[in-house]
Amino acid sequence: MVTALAAALGAAIAAVVVLCSLHREALRRVLLGTVDPRPLALFRIALGSCLLGYVVEIAPLADYLFSDEGLLPRAAVPQVYGRGALSGYGDGVRHPAGFPDAWSVVQHVAHGRWSLLYFRDDPAFVQGYLVVLTGAGLGMVLGWYTRASTVIAWLLLAGLLRRGDAHWGGEQVMLGLLVPMLFARSGAAFGVDAWRRHRRLARQGRLDRIDRDGESPTSGRGAPPGPAHPHGLEALYPRVPAWPQLLLVAQLAICYCANGWTKAGSTWVSGDTLWLSMHLDRYARLDWHALTVALGPWPFRLAAWSVMWWERLFPLFVLGLWLRASATVGAPALTGRARMAARACWLVVAGAAMVWALWPSALADAPVVARPRAWAVGTGAVLLALCVALGPRRHDRWRPWVLRLLAPRWWLGFGFVFHGVSLVLFEIGTFASATISAYLVCGIGSGCIAAVQRVMQALGRLGLPVPEHLRRATPVQAEDPSLPHLHRDAAALPGWAIAGAGALVLLGGTLALVPETASIAWWHAAWLLAAAVLVGVGWRAARRAPRAPAPLPMPLAHGPAGRLAAGGLVAYHLVSLLVWQLPSGEGLPWRNRARATVDPWMELTFTRQLWSMFAPNGPRTNVTLRTIVVDEAGVAHDLRTELQHPENLRRPYLRHDRWRKVDEAVSGQRKWLTTWHARYLCRHWALEHGGTPPIEVRLARVAAPFPPLEPLDPQAWFREHAEVSPLVTVRCAEEPFGQLAPEVRTRHGMPPPTEGELRYAWPTSPPQPDPLEPLWMLLALALMGVIGRWACKPPHADR
Repeated sequence: MVTALAAALGAAIAAVVVLCSLHREALRRVLLGTVDPRPLALFRIALGSCLLGYVVEIAPLADYLFSDEGLLPRAAVPQVYGRGALSGYGDGVRHPAGFPDAWSVVQHVAHGRWSLLYFRDDPAFVQGYLVVLTGAGLGMVLGWYTRASTVIAWLLLAGLLRRGDAHWGGEQVMLGLLVPMLFARSGAAFGVDAWRRHRRLARQGRLDRIDRDGESPTSGRGAPPGPAHPHGLEALYPRVPAWPQLLLVAQLAICYCANGWTKAGSTWVSGDTLWLSMHLDRYARLDWHALTVALGPWPFRLAAWSVMWWERLFPLFVLGLWLRASATVGAPALTGRARMAARACWLVVAGAAMVWALWPSALADAPVVARPRAWAVGTGAVLLALCVALGPRRHDRWRPWVLRLLAPRWWLGFGFVFHGVSLVLFEIGTFASATISAYLVCGIGSGCIAAVQRVMQALGRLGLPVPEHLRRATPVQAEDPSLPHLHRDAAALPGWAIAGAGALVLLGGTLALVPETASIAWWHAAWLLAAAVLVGVGWRAARRAPRAPAPLPMPLAHGPAGRLAAGGLVAYHLVSLLVWQLPSGEGLPWRNRARATVDPWMELTFTRQLWSMFAPNGPRTNVTLRTIVVDEAGVAHDLRTELQHPENLRRPYLRHDRWRKVDEAVSGQRKWLTTWHARYLCRHWALEHGGTPPIEVRLARVAAPFPPLEPLDPQAWFREHAEVSPLVTVRCAEEPFGQLAPEVRTRHGMPPPTEGELRYAWPTSPPQPDPLEPLWMLLALALMGVIGRWACKPPHADR
């Protein structure tokens, strides 16, 4: 069975590679084309605002999460969060803190797991770190040094989470959206950078500005060189590359689809997840029990099923975006043999999907999850085969109906309602708002631009200083796509080169997964070899391209070298995301090895993703943490950390308290944190009591099932049905890392520890870095240097 499934999957991947080579012109025009910069700028503002909200959420926990006085002392950081990146770094106990030599520094840089908090993490430094992160988020909102602000925000946010993640809950959304923004020209509109560009060009007389009468010879879209303007006029809104926006859309689709298909447990099948979750004391803004009793289960069941299938089918919406975009850029239709080959490839994909559908256990470990997945894969295979068989005859008739069905107003409208209701019912943090913000680049840009225009008009009427082009009733259009300075060259990779590169990568991936030859080196080598071949072929194609611009309705984003680099980055990132989301099942015994091949990139970008909120089942119990500390006199102190105490359960929740997320993690969701939290309590008690530690710390799990749909007091129900289960008991004097570190004692003016007072525990086999990591990094940098050199060379200079 495994062999047949692997052959079917390999055939499907090969067919997709061939399809990409056949549709290379459509991909070139859509993926590597240009778009209006304003939707991306609005998204930048929204994402930056969410980042600022996130900093406000975590600020009260900063010392606990990220400093050496918190959950993890500095000496334990290399073994817990280093994961091989700090294998050569001294922990300050067995070896002096720091890297022993230059090679260990190179290995750390090549590993990609970077964080300033590995090297300094006292509370004052952590607070300064958050201040800089806040400044980066504010820079994104204002569009001030936008690219630098975005890079700093990504580096600092990733570094923060690499030092402490006990509060983890949705951060992967912001990181997944920040990575494409690193390459986007998101400061080209609605920001300080755009304003400074306008001022500079206006002083030079090169800005196509709108006068006070609201008139302009070219309506602010720019003008070619002429007698009146020898250097031409620059548009108010220059066109920007489309591919970062497409990466954002793809990230959103993967997020929703993966999350939807993991929701396959019994509570989702029955539809009871929503009304059950409304009893979750940790997140429910109010006590919703009376509402659930009044409405009954069926409204919530219909809502739960609708959300589940909307998430699962969200990639269909992306298909609709692709159909619209390919029509807008005038992508040529396939004809003749190319058309027949494409139909054959789609039939291969459909056949491979049907093979997988015949073995449900191959798609998931649990039968309750495997059956709906197999049904959906089989249905999709049948529909795809029917579309291939009937599509050529009814294409013109079906296309308008498909586009109406997959229109953004339906799919994104449902998403707005779903997330809006969720934000009313639950306090789940800023990640939900970050998800909604991605809608701005999903086909609703024109409506948002018109809304901004109306707001600016209203502000202008109030006498505020609003630019003239924003006072108009009709928004200014983006840069004229026919301007001569825009890229319109005819250089393109031939189909055989794209197919050959895909074959190389597929071969390298296969060799990396086969037990006899399993090594990540095959994967890296295949990508580098494929990239090197494409660089050579692309350079030759650029030399042979005609000098006259190609007849394209929309200009391209870059020259030949830039397009090759951007296309390669998009392909590598999407392949990595999809491989990481491979499901676990009997048909994929090599899943972990496959994920290991892309793990270096996922580590570097810090986009490891686990999309399983309330999945595979929703919550059924309220769980909280009970904390008992026995002081040096033998007196037991209940710290009253249980959420259900009246002083803790203060509703309505108006802000997201991340302590509730830590409580969830420590009380059993992430069991390895429990012992570290108990050790922290030992140290924290000593810090607050003049260096005297308690005798022991006891942590217990308090849990009670959700109440039934009957009129009752939910808190009384919790107290009556709560069960207490011990989690861990540590004796502080004997527990490793349970004593105050010498540097913490010195910082607070305490005497140094006595000889033999400190206890440590070290892993028997710490993770070791891959010795070839620096080699792959250097080869990749060399290849980037070659592409950069090519990009800097004037076109046709060597003819």
